[in-house]
Amino acid sequence: MGIFGTRWEAEFEGHEIVVSRNEWTKGFKLEWDGTEIAHRTWSLIGLGELHATAQVDDHPHEVHVALAWESIRQLDGQCTIRVDGEAIPVKKVK
Repeated sequence: MGIFGTRWEAEFEGHEIVVSRNEWTKGFKLEWDGTEIAHRTWSLIGLGELHATAQVDDHPHEVHVALAWESIRQLDGQCTIRVDGEAIPVKKVK
């Protein structure tokens, strides 16, 4: 994890999806093509889920993000992104 945040990126049918966690503000957010479509705050270390709908050419895409912590060796946690129920590849960039 970056000292105070982590960022994951993914792509879905040419659209950029970004999940970023910020330990300063105690929250994480979901962006679709640079526009925030969901965010939340937490009281413990940045874990949780986000649900949102991305509208593309009058077609809604259901987006589900889950941040989970699997072990002490994986302090960044794991980010899973599903679009319309299908898991998509996610890359940690920060």
